[in-house]
Amino acid sequence: MNRRDIVIGAVVLLAIAGLIYWRQVSKKVSTQTVPETLSVEDKIEDKFKYQIPDDVEKAELKDITGGDASAISTRKFENNKFTSTILADLPDPVPGSFYQGWLVKGEEGKDDYAILSLGKLTVAKGGWMLDYSSTSNKTDYSKVLITLEKKFDTTPETKVLEGSF
Repeated sequence: MNRRDIVIGAVVLLAIAGLIYWRQVSKKVSTQTVPETLSVEDKIEDKFKYQIPDDVEKAELKDITGGDASAISTRKFENNKFTSTILADLPDPVPGSFYQGWLVKGEEGKDDYAILSLGKLTVAKGGWMLDYSSTSNKTDYSKVLITLEKKFDTTPETKVLEGSF
C-alpha cells in the first residue's frame, strides 16, 4: 500500500462517518419539532373568516360539558356605547332548543350578583354568533356564559361555555 491509497481510504472513511453523523443529527432535530397549535382565537377567526379587532377586550370561553366547543367573546365601551360579540364553534342544538348568551357580574348569592341576557345566538358563517349593544357601560360584568335553552320548558338551562374577561 502506498501513501496515496491510505489518504484516499481515510478521506472515504471520514466522508462516511460525516454522512452518518449528519443523518443522526437531522433525525433528532426533525423529531423534536412540535406541531403548531392554533389558539382558540385563531381557530374562531379561521372558521368565521373574520379578524377580531385588537382594540377590544377578549375572553376565551371553554366547554364545561366535556366537549370540544369553544368561543371568543369581545367587549368594548367607547363613546357611551357598550358592544359585545360572541363567536362560537358549537354543534347544532337539538330541535326545539337554542343557545343563549349571558353576562354575569359578581358571585351568585352575593349582593353584587347580576345576570344580563344578551339574547339568542344565531347561525352565521359556519358557527354561532351574537352581537349586543347598549348605551350603558356593562364592563363590570366580567363573566360570559352560553347556555342551551329549551323552548316552552321550565327546567333550568344547561351551561355549555363559560369564560371571564
